[in-house]
Amino acid sequence: MNKRLGKGMDSLLSNKLEKAKESLMASSVLESKTPSLQKDSVWGEGATFMVDVGAIFPNPNQPRKLFKEKEIEELSQSIRENGIIQPLIVTKGERGFELIAGERRLKAAKKAGLEQVPVVIKNATEKEKMIMAIIENVQRSDLNCVEEALAYYQLMNEFKLTQEEVAKKLGKERSSVANFLRVLNLPREVIELLQKEELTFGHAKILTAGKDRESIIRMAHFCVANKLSVRELEREMQKAPKKITSENDLGKLEQAQKMNSYKQKLEQKTGFHFELIQRKSGSGSFAIKFNNEAEFNDVYEFIMKRN
Repeated sequence: MNKRLGKGMDSLLSNKLEKAKESLMASSVLESKTPSLQKDSVWGEGATFMVDVGAIFPNPNQPRKLFKEKEIEELSQSIRENGIIQPLIVTKGERGFELIAGERRLKAAKKAGLEQVPVVIKNATEKEKMIMAIIENVQRSDLNCVEEALAYYQLMNEFKLTQEEVAKKLGKERSSVANFLRVLNLPREVIELLQKEELTFGHAKILTAGKDRESIIRMAHFCVANKLSVRELEREMQKAPKKITSENDLGKLEQAQKMNSYKQKLEQKTGFHFELIQRKSGSGSFAIKFNNEAEFNDVYEFIMKRN
């Protein structure tokens, strides 16, 4: 079963097919420009080669979607002075080279006027190509939290990996992967603020605890307008929605805020979504929610490891 994304997420993934089409069109143009790839003795895996920039076509599964023009310009200036220090990673095909990692370097090299760039050729499956691209971008902090969350979602959805498996391949805690995935359930307006880096991943984790769509959107815009820190946003989220009229109300509010704080800490620590219930008698219960069988298995494994 696949975890459903928040409203508007489909549009973030909708350009994937279009990217693939563009790659295929580009590859037909490259046929006459690309050296022969038939002799492994010449095009061996792991060695570094100089390849025409026009013979490299983009990876449609590239996790990074937005590139800052200022960063590209700064990198192109560095390339003009020093060249490309770290080769791009590509895989060879019948009509050219598909980029696995190094799209920012490729863009900067073209801007710097280079005709050829150094590449390392890898033999890789679609799954391996995506994982290599994600690893490179995550390690270099090139992805915003939405792009990183979408990359994890693609690994789980297209290659049927669990959160545990994604975390293991990327050297992360499973709870960290889960927290990124929860970002995708935020309203589209909030996701756009995250993509523009007007809000941080820290803000996103606080906003995912919101009760309803409209209040989350309103709080996100309030946060941007007032340049709230993560801690300041957390305090705003915990404020009472109504006026306190008595000591009894104050006690209820303090208890509700305490329980909400516990809930947030549990969710951020484990990556699971909790529901806490406390009765007037002082007794209560908490439940761990899951959306599909894979998430249930994650919860089960998490609990069993601690027994």
